[in-house]
Formats: sequence, C-alpha cells, structure tokens
Amino acid sequence: MYKVLIGTVLAITVSTTAVGQSLRAGTWEASLLYKSQSGESFGAPEGPDEANVKFSSDNGWGFTLGYNFNEHLNLAWEFSKNTPRYKTSFRDAEGDPQTLSHTATLYTNNFNGTYHFLKGPITPFVSAGLGWTKIDSNISDGRGYCVPNWYWGWYCYSSSYDTTAFSYNAALGLRADLKNNIFLRASYGRQWMDEKIGKDKPEFDIGKIEIGYRF
Repeated sequence: MYKVLIGTVLAITVSTTAVGQSLRAGTWEASLLYKSQSGESFGAPEGPDEANVKFSSDNGWGFTLGYNFNEHLNLAWEFSKNTPRYKTSFRDAEGDPQTLSHTATLYTNNFNGTYHFLKGPITPFVSAGLGWTKIDSNISDGRGYCVPNWYWGWYCYSSSYDTTAFSYNAALGLRADLKNNIFLRASYGRQWMDEKIGKDKPEFDIGKIEIGYRF
C-alpha cells in the first residue's frame, strides 16, 4: 500500500505540471476510492479468558460526495466497505476455550471536513471527520425472518451478530486538480471506533487513493 501511495503522489505531481488556476471554489464533487485498512488485534492479549479478536488487513472500496465552499474548505459525505478476515478466541457457556475464523463486513459512513493549504491545483490537505461504523460478524444469531416477496412469495433470512458504533477519523494527504474537472487525491490516516471489543476500542490505519470529478 505504501508503494502505491508514493506512486500516486508522483503521478499527481507529473500530471499537474500544465494545469492552471484551481477551480474548486463553489463546486460540487464526487469520487471513487480505493481503501486499505490495517490489520489489528483487540481484547485480551492471548485469550480465551476474555474475548480476543484479530482482524487481518484488507482492501476495500467506497465513494464520496462533497462541496467546496472555497479553494480551501471542503465538506463531504463518505461511504466505504471492507471485508476483513478475523479470528476470535473465547470461552463458551460451558467454560471451554473456542476459536472461530470468519469474514466480517465493515460499513462506514463519515462526514469529513477538509482544509486545503494552497489555492493552486496541487495542495497538501488535512481532514477530520465523524460518523458511524457497522461491524457485521456474518455469523447467525439464531433469529430468522420471513417477508413477502412479489416473485418467490416469501423471502426468508437470518440475522447476524453485529454492532454499530460512533467513529471518527483524521488524515493527511495530497490533492491535484487536473484538466476537464478531474481530480486525484491520496491520504493516510487513522480511524477510531467508540465501541469496546474486550478491553479495547478498535482503531485502524487507513490509506486511500481517489479519482473524482468536479461539477
């Protein structure tokens, strides 16, 4: 991921050598993003005396929609999805140690404020935001539901263990506004969740590469 970010920064620098004055002020913008999330461990150090969860690193995707109030200030909504593998150790109802491996799904919605330090087409920036993240274990909790469906008659499914928590983030990055209203953006930062897993609150390193369009 670090090599990809460095390559993107170099591409941004080369691609904007012929671009003139920035046109961000008063424009809307949307982007597609590639997101790299670090692997982290939470809970008891070894388990299984207390629940322990270890997430693997994972690459996900997302998109943003934002507005540039001027050349410096941007406010945007961001949605992203990751599906990391995880391993958890715990004691069951009988007190026996258990280990489980599966794939989780993380849905994150953030409202991010970004400050661009320069007015020109190439500018470093700092961003911070807050929102919420849903972690779905994708393991059934035993509850089943059936709803009417116009084609099959009924559609039945089971719910899974999940949690939704307040989350917040901060990042540093570099942006380039290119010709034809296209822009590139790369950033690296941290995301925190206000929900304990064992003794710890989850937090991840986040790297993002984006391509977007101003309108």
